[in-house]
Amino acid sequence: MKQLRVYIFIIVSTLMVVDASAQKRYQSEIFSNIETLSDIPYGQATNLKGINQTLLLDVFTPPKTDTAKRRPLVLFIHGGGFVSNTKVTGFGNLLCWGLAKRGYVTASIDYRLGIDKSDPSKDGHIEAMYRAQQDGKAAIRFFRRYADLYGIDTSQIFIAGSSAGSMTCLGIAYMQEKDIPSSVNKNQWGTLEGNSGNPGYSSKVSGVINCWGSMIDYKWIDKGGVPLFNIAGTADKTVPYDSSYGYSSFKYGSYVLYQRALEVGVPTGWRPFIGAGHTLDNNKTKQDSAIQSMSAWLYTQLNIVKGKNEEGVFRYEKDINTFDSLNKVENYSDNAIMFLGSSYIRFWKNIRTDIGYKEVIHRGFGGSNLRDVAYYVKRIVYPHHPKALFMYVGNDIVAGEKDKTPDQVFELFKYIVKVVREKYPTMPVTWLQISPSEKRWAVWDKVTEANNLIKAYCESNPNLYYIPSSDKFLGEDGKPITKYYRDDHLHYNEEGYKVWGNNIKEKVKEISK
Repeated sequence: MKQLRVYIFIIVSTLMVVDASAQKRYQSEIFSNIETLSDIPYGQATNLKGINQTLLLDVFTPPKTDTAKRRPLVLFIHGGGFVSNTKVTGFGNLLCWGLAKRGYVTASIDYRLGIDKSDPSKDGHIEAMYRAQQDGKAAIRFFRRYADLYGIDTSQIFIAGSSAGSMTCLGIAYMQEKDIPSSVNKNQWGTLEGNSGNPGYSSKVSGVINCWGSMIDYKWIDKGGVPLFNIAGTADKTVPYDSSYGYSSFKYGSYVLYQRALEVGVPTGWRPFIGAGHTLDNNKTKQDSAIQSMSAWLYTQLNIVKGKNEEGVFRYEKDINTFDSLNKVENYSDNAIMFLGSSYIRFWKNIRTDIGYKEVIHRGFGGSNLRDVAYYVKRIVYPHHPKALFMYVGNDIVAGEKDKTPDQVFELFKYIVKVVREKYPTMPVTWLQISPSEKRWAVWDKVTEANNLIKAYCESNPNLYYIPSSDKFLGEDGKPITKYYRDDHLHYNEEGYKVWGNNIKEKVKEISK
């Protein structure tokens, strides 16, 4: 009987392992319940009333049966205009519980509230955020101090916030001593690190999730800054998603911060909710969707993924320097068109013959994705005056662990078009449909979704075009026709390029008239 119980235990344990492996840790909710520890003191600090306030936090962890010893931490900071709410909030609970079920350790903190209105010439929100930052930094130091107790990987501490909590997170991540606004009374409130507790430990973070927050100065985000994911409703009347108005001194919303991050090469993402208001109208369905998006992005920033495929836009500096040199020696007439993109463009040696167009500014850099193009687009396109721009970038969804979601591919495309439009308001811009391939067939459905989002956008905006080609490369069985591809089962061979060129050549001429 005892031996039978052992066998049953082994079978059940095996089934649990199979089930957990089918659902990827940090991507899916692999735990049905979590552990909660409430009202843990993490520090003390003098508040606006002159009282020494004990600062508390709640911790949410996977169940005790979790075998992982070191888990990433996501620290949540609640909103409330720096005057209200607590660590126990509806959205905060959704976020903390949802990520803990995915395998993260999460925590939600209380911090010093209150706005000093005694001096009408000062915006008291700024000092309120400053105090909140100090407390948030103390909480980060707390978890580094007690990492063993809570099973935390101290190299992977992320922060997330809602509204004023996001403003605080953005300050924690990007404000330096030189950036402290002059209205902050440092003699009264101390240094940026503050004195809220746990000295001697680092308060650095690995990334920020900004939910409907904004910044005083978007230029605090600079080259080398930590990754940033942004979420906001485009009909938010409390905190701007753009820069059309301000929440007190906080003028720059999520979309502005997304653009700034792309400009300086900081890994970033942006999930807009079209027509939604502040806190996504407190709509649980929308907030759940936001958590799905942030979870997908957050996974791509984890060490287990970065270690396999380290990514950074600056790796292409040598390629772009080559383009800079070519710009000095190549001369093109006003009839020239540009083909820009990744290796599908770079390997197209006979492009001028295949499309029947003599003047082609050929700018492909292999392995690049849309974030790379977004960072370098001004250096690549602005030195020229092309009659039309054609883009093919196919490395954002590749059946890899750093894959972007289709909506993130779409947002990057829109940003690149925006940057091109700043100099060339009416120049035709064309998206060449990402091709199917045997190597990446497992994600063809997601690639198709991204293609379709871009196609719909092109069809509803002037001077944007979309050229499909997939039907030329799929056989009667609906699978890629192997004879058109190299031995890598990804890139076109010479015959494949001829098919592609023949398919698009008339449309290229029509668009480039």
